[in-house]
Amino acid sequence: IGIVLPYLVPLLVIMSLLEDTGLLPRIAFMMDGILHRFGLHGKSVIPILLGYGCNVPAIMAARNLEYERDRIITLLIVPFISCSARSVIVFALAGRYLGPLYTTLIYLGNVGIAFSLSLILSRISADLSPGIIMDVPPLRRPYFSVVMKKVWANLVDFLVFAWPVIAVSSIILAFLSYAGIDNVINSLFSPITEGILRLPQELGITLFYGIFRKELTLVMLNSALNTHDIASALTPDQILVLVVFSVLYIPCIATITALWKEGGWKVACSSMLLNTTVAIAVAGGIAYLI
Repeated sequence: IGIVLPYLVPLLVIMSLLEDTGLLPRIAFMMDGILHRFGLHGKSVIPILLGYGCNVPAIMAARNLEYERDRIITLLIVPFISCSARSVIVFALAGRYLGPLYTTLIYLGNVGIAFSLSLILSRISADLSPGIIMDVPPLRRPYFSVVMKKVWANLVDFLVFAWPVIAVSSIILAFLSYAGIDNVINSLFSPITEGILRLPQELGITLFYGIFRKELTLVMLNSALNTHDIASALTPDQILVLVVFSVLYIPCIATITALWKEGGWKVACSSMLLNTTVAIAVAGGIAYLI
């Protein structure tokens, strides 16, 4: 409750307000000219904005893109958007231990990487993205009760999934530690954690859990480091590298499943490879520069 909900609830409220006021279509229309410079369609802004809440509905929203080229590029870009689960990691670690400047730079860098990749991917395709023609609904007054019902539904969905997972994961982590299996997982991840990212080997198990659900990287961090004071176990530079890598690396299983369903196995595999490669390159580069 203390780690996740203070950051998750405001994000859910903002996304519900954007949906209910009718602002999302207007944002898509206004952003069309800018997004075309990066090889994206104006309607791609809707999945991108939804991605800040959760990447899964954002990927499903890409169905509204009429052209296959735009849809595939958007599907590959959405997993780079910092969803609410990854935003929790950013605010709880970077926001608490590094300050607002680093937190802002992480978000701006995240957006810059996503748009740079969309520009590169658009250059690979010879097709051009057409202009935008869409119906813009009238602005509506959001109703407090409706917004709260949406927030509550999303929150309950998260809690019903997260609490059992956190409890079971804690038990599994304790069992893995008792059986020594967590050391095996840490050893498998050590070429990345220790070799490239220059992080403690014990963080391998937390990154492994993050593949299942991103916020588990944060939730299991205390158990893996055997302390509630992260600053005593990691330097500020290591916290920065951990946050950047967590924001960029392989999407969670739910996102991978949605990508497989919407774009096929090639798109899902391409997304996993692209995210992991970019995460290692960017976070590893930061680790060596600082």
